[in-house]
Amino acid sequence: MASSRNSVSKTDPKLVLSHKFAEDEVTYSERDVAIYALGVGACGADAVDTKELHYVYHRDGQPFIKVLPTFVCLYPFKKSNGLGLVDVPGLHYDTKLLLHGQQYIEVYRSIPSSGTVVNKASIAGLHDKGKAAIVELETTSYLKETGEILCMNRSTVFLRGAGGFSDSSKPYSYTAYPANQIFRFSIPKSEPTVVYEDRTQNSQALLYRLSGDYNPLHSDPSIAQIAGFASLSLSFTCASYVY
Repeated sequence: MASSRNSVSKTDPKLVLSHKFAEDEVTYSERDVAIYALGVGACGADAVDTKELHYVYHRDGQPFIKVLPTFVCLYPFKKSNGLGLVDVPGLHYDTKLLLHGQQYIEVYRSIPSSGTVVNKASIAGLHDKGKAAIVELETTSYLKETGEILCMNRSTVFLRGAGGFSDSSKPYSYTAYPANQIFRFSIPKSEPTVVYEDRTQNSQALLYRLSGDYNPLHSDPSIAQIAGFASLSLSFTCASYVY
């Protein structure tokens, strides 16, 4: 449950964690894939960059445009206008103060440039940070045509103003991962072999939102100011590890 103003009722962890999401379908085309690539900066500095053009155009006998792996991050948010959390009983927050935080993905097979996926989502984490609440949303996506598993998203949603619901002095914290879980990846301690710096364009947020992330932070200056941003918000901080 979301509030259009600062929340009055406190979040109820039991209700939130017991919520069961209905399965949903997301259908997309090559046009959607190309718009996403442009929205995150493909060909932004050079419209004929041979390394990036194949994400938006067929060339040199290429039968389909290629899909950026991060395109699958849209699957959990496509049906919720970029919010990710809609009508969750016991969850009270102001939609204007919602931010998409960390994002973790696992991709299990090549991503089609068009098709329909079926999403199965669950709330995998809930944390009281005092002035804010953090919700971890885990979404597994399957190809509708074959039933094959395609990817898994673990999306962190940061809800400012929604914290302070713990009943004890110890802040409430829950995660579906067991405490002794050994992750299949590790962050190298060595310096990176390659560093690449880029910047978002002034109007890039307006293009990015056309991929389905209609959070008004990307398009409404007054909402962006309420949320504490001087301009429309779109930023990327990415660390990628390939195995």
